[in-house]
Amino acid sequence: MRLRRLGMLLALVLSVVTVLPSAGSVAANEEPVRPAFGPLSSPIRPGSSMGGCTYNYIFYELVYPTPEIPEPVPDVFIGTAGHCTSEPGQRVSLPGLGQIGSVAYDSDVAGTTVDFSLIQLDPERVAQTNPQMRGFEGPKGVATASMLGVGDRVDVYGYGLVVGSLEETRPRFGLLTDWTDDEYVADMPAVNGDSGAPLLHDESGFALGIISRYGLGQTPPSTDVGPLVDWALREARAAGFDITLATID
Repeated sequence: MRLRRLGMLLALVLSVVTVLPSAGSVAANEEPVRPAFGPLSSPIRPGSSMGGCTYNYIFYELVYPTPEIPEPVPDVFIGTAGHCTSEPGQRVSLPGLGQIGSVAYDSDVAGTTVDFSLIQLDPERVAQTNPQMRGFEGPKGVATASMLGVGDRVDVYGYGLVVGSLEETRPRFGLLTDWTDDEYVADMPAVNGDSGAPLLHDESGFALGIISRYGLGQTPPSTDVGPLVDWALREARAAGFDITLATID
């Protein structure tokens, strides 16, 4: 009888041990920590000026609470076009605010054609950052090729030559004409200076793409060709950046 009770006790202990989470583990239903972003009046937002280019969306590192670190602080990034930066480590600024962070990823240096750069924001700049795109209600998620249609309206906010000189003409829109799993093609009033700007799928409010280059090689020619945000995220993750798009509440 004593041996039987001992065996039952041992089995009970083992069953408890197997269901206890290990130190540092993450619960299956645990949500990643969202950064402590600033208000809508914050100067660092999708569509802010980079001085010669335009910043696009806000991204942040996927980190989860653990018993050891119950309140981790995720790294926060803002994107732009790859041809708007030169190399990782480069310090970048926002006109009127000063330096805001350093280039962490540059697709040109990484050897990919996605034309995307990630700037890691200085920690003290996160409270001056808000993920809502200037001029529009988004992003609410990441658009994928399967949800797009020819003729869909696409929105941009940028600092292009002439058209980006006034607040009234910085928010603009055009029409989606084609796309692949990686890139979009659109006809819209985007010009030099808009490079890097966020492109929003108007109907869904989802982040669609990044202003990158003229589509003169298209048939027929188009004003804009650039990477989908989905492709930019895939390339950044492949380079070791475990990030997600910061969406509006």
